[in-house]
Formats: sequence, structure tokens, C-alpha cells
Amino acid sequence: MKKEPESSSNVKLSEIERMMDEFKEEFKMKTADTDNFITIHEIERMWGDLQQNTLNIYSDMVKELIDNIDESELIRKKKENIPKKV
Repeated sequence: MKKEPESSSNVKLSEIERMMDEFKEEFKMKTADTDNFITIHEIERMWGDLQQNTLNIYSDMVKELIDNIDESELIRKKKENIPKKV
């Protein structure tokens, strides 16, 4: 298996942290004013957006890991175990 570059992981972690920070900041801002307080619907929308965006990052990470699998040894072993036709 090929190693994923460390910088790629750091970029993903930074992006998740940025999203979380934005969520927290927006949440604090929208709950600070009692006259213009956030609705449950808005909280659910924000939460759903955060979940979807982080899920996309995790999905991309898993896809990259799968793409980087070196299957050559697995294929070689499978070929050794397949009976040869006469």
C-alpha cells in the first residue's frame, strides 16, 4: 500500500477544524441576540451542513486510501491459488 502524503492529512484536518470553527462562530453569533435568536430549523440546517461537509471529506479520504492500495501481491497470490486448466 502506498502511503498517503502527510500534508494531505493535515489539509483535511485543517479543513474540518475550519468548518467546526465556522459552525461555532455562527452559532454563537446567532444565539447572542435575544431579539433575533436562532430557530431550531436553522440549527438543524447548520448541523446538517456541517455533517454533510465533513462526511464529504471523510469519503474523499477513504476513496484515496482505496485508490492507493497496491494490489499486485494480492493478485499474484490469487493467481497461484487458481487451478490451471489442462
